[in-house]
Amino acid sequence: MFFVIKNSLVIAFFGIIITTFLSLMIIFISGYFSKKIKNIIDIVVTLPLFIPPSVSGYFILSVFGVQGVVGKHFYDYLGIRFTFTIYGAVIAGVIVSFPIVYQSIKLAISSIDREYFEEAELLGVNNYHFFVDIVFPMSKRGIFAGIVLGAGRILGEFGATLMVAGNIPNKTQTLPIAIYSAVENGEDKEAMFLVLIVLWISIVIMFVYNFLKKRGDERDV
Repeated sequence: MFFVIKNSLVIAFFGIIITTFLSLMIIFISGYFSKKIKNIIDIVVTLPLFIPPSVSGYFILSVFGVQGVVGKHFYDYLGIRFTFTIYGAVIAGVIVSFPIVYQSIKLAISSIDREYFEEAELLGVNNYHFFVDIVFPMSKRGIFAGIVLGAGRILGEFGATLMVAGNIPNKTQTLPIAIYSAVENGEDKEAMFLVLIVLWISIVIMFVYNFLKKRGDERDV
């Protein structure tokens, strides 16, 4: 039971780090593209938000499965498989949380006055200092909001994770899948305990988010 809790937190931790990094990278790279290409990127990135998790799971299997476009090469040459492993669960979490994190961060960054971007360009500020000194301080609330929402989405993921990582006790089982298994097996007490754990984790995440948001508001005063 405690493995399930640890496994879910590990998956959410690494999943949200990857998702946040990819979101920031795509947002900055798309700034060099035309509006038409930006729209295509937005559609592709946001698509998992509007399709069932099982469909997302199917596409993940098509790409990262043992016979998938990418997964086949990893398995044949490196001996690494993504299906029915914790790696698959992390990938599933990244895919389903990506639209939420991406849109939250994009909205926060797009709300920054364009004058700051133009002045930074005129002064020759490099990308690292531009992000650390200008973009992050002015969009940190949106970034934190995206991280919180994304982490919550990963913790609550069921369908795609079940298809890609399976329901293997002490290996790939997560909290939502463990709750489903407990209810299916008539283990109501265990299911209730796991439900309370999920609620407790969710409350802690929201408390941390509100604390960070409050500190940000105080600094802005």
